[in-house]
Amino acid sequence: MNPKKTKEKERRRARKLADEAWAAADQNNLDLAEKIIRRAVATQPDNPVLWNDQGMILSLRSKDDDAEKAFRTAISLAPSYAEPFTNLAAMRARQGCVRDAIHWMEKAIMHAPQTAAYVDRLEAYRALVQNTSQLLAHPMTAEEPAPKPDQVSPAVFPRVASLDWQELSRRLTREGWAVIPALVDPSTCAELRCRFDDDTLFAKTVVMDRDEFGKGVYRYFKPPLPSVVDSLRRAVYPHVASIANDWQRLLCEIGRFPDDWEGFRVQCQKAGQTMPTPILLKYGTGGFNGLHRDLRGAVYFPIQMAVVLSPLMDLSTQAEGFRGGEFLFCDVPEGTKSRRRAIPAGMGDALLFCTRDRLVCVGGAYGLQPVKHGVNQITEGTRFVLGVPFHEYR
Repeated sequence: MNPKKTKEKERRRARKLADEAWAAADQNNLDLAEKIIRRAVATQPDNPVLWNDQGMILSLRSKDDDAEKAFRTAISLAPSYAEPFTNLAAMRARQGCVRDAIHWMEKAIMHAPQTAAYVDRLEAYRALVQNTSQLLAHPMTAEEPAPKPDQVSPAVFPRVASLDWQELSRRLTREGWAVIPALVDPSTCAELRCRFDDDTLFAKTVVMDRDEFGKGVYRYFKPPLPSVVDSLRRAVYPHVASIANDWQRLLCEIGRFPDDWEGFRVQCQKAGQTMPTPILLKYGTGGFNGLHRDLRGAVYFPIQMAVVLSPLMDLSTQAEGFRGGEFLFCDVPEGTKSRRRAIPAGMGDALLFCTRDRLVCVGGAYGLQPVKHGVNQITEGTRFVLGVPFHEYR
């Protein structure tokens, strides 16, 4: 075989190995992914794309020193190849060396000035440096205590802590949604249903009756929240924050969500978002919620929660409850390769779902797929739901 054909054969084999490595990484088998991508690089060591892929997988394994060597090798082989510069920048930012991140991001833009995402990321790094400088100039003192959390009910915490969050993380990452059966007990569901008509609890009521948007009544809580709602939010947040931070890492994004909800609330407050977001929703027969994305607020959390408060109607006894009303979830835009999911849920079941976008892996790289959610038409009865976005509104 002549050298040209040999080189082409090596290129095809190396690319196949790289695809296998990313498939393993997509299944969270990072040990196997590293072994395969190293074989790919050994097969074609003069390929900068493969070195960059190796650096990304090593970064996912928190092997930052080896990852940096791989990115620098990619740059030495192709000095105008922008992507390893951006990956070095993301790694430096994750390590807290934001000024170094700015340096590498500027080099990436020099080689790919037309890439708007690179420009946005550079501005984010610069803003991070500016915010850090402001905090150093005006540090919090002992006379400025953190706000005290509202009184909370601890009963929900053991139930939340006992869940298999590793499996829930896999479902959310794979599908964009996950159901937690019977998270809230029937008596608490009944208590929240009874509170729907208590005007003293709510800051705003919206009566929706438009065929293109939905039919139902939405009531937004005012502060302080009922203790059971506040407890549920505080109990679930640390677990979904861990999932969201895993996504940030896979996307090579610099931002990280605080470990507890109180810390995230401070972030919202700094952005001028101080209005509570939990909401009680009521749908009668014929009611529904049209497919939509939640786009309010510069600061938002990528996962939301909804808890069904009404029982599914028993066909044999005609007991109180509802029929229909499945949770809807779909990719945007809807096409031949996307599918609309209709997810049934009964009293006490909680749904976790992506707020605006879900994580996808395409061609070995992670990205975001826009999604919408809604509620199918209620065919009979009444359905109450507690909605819990984790970010505040302006």
